[in-house]
Amino acid sequence: MSAEEKEWASGAICDAMSGLKEFTRAHSVFVFLGTDTEPDTEGIVGLALMMERTVAVPRVSGRDMNAVAISPYTNFKVNKWGILEPVGGRKIDEIDIAVVPLVAFDGLNRVGHGGGYYDRFLSEHNCIKIGVAFDCQGIADLQAEDFDVPLDILVTEKRIITREGERINEYGG
Repeated sequence: MSAEEKEWASGAICDAMSGLKEFTRAHSVFVFLGTDTEPDTEGIVGLALMMERTVAVPRVSGRDMNAVAISPYTNFKVNKWGILEPVGGRKIDEIDIAVVPLVAFDGLNRVGHGGGYYDRFLSEHNCIKIGVAFDCQGIADLQAEDFDVPLDILVTEKRIITREGERINEYGG
């Protein structure tokens, strides 16, 4: 995708998130901070902060990933994978929704980069799991492993997939 296409698609994903009742009703939101190949989640983080929700982002420690609360004044550093992480901050355990990345999806099945960080994190937190991805990351007959945690909702720039079915993302589709 070109930079312009990625910016448009990321905006459509953020707009769709703002219309999800699961997102608007959440008190605490965990959101990944994307890389250049993933949707830009800055708008989702900003929206949740504007809605005065508790917002947390990932920070990796060894093989564990923690949810660390942030504010508009949080300082960040780049970790060994080139991903921003908060400097300081407090770990939180109560999460209503988790917005997670993926490499590929087939419906609500997702696969990640292979480190298992999100699968371990999601299996330890009872929350609504929302994957965000570009529609071109969808593939048929995805071979998910037993430890791959399925999503409750998937949002792309073109569609929203839930356990009840699929609909067009009215902001981009």
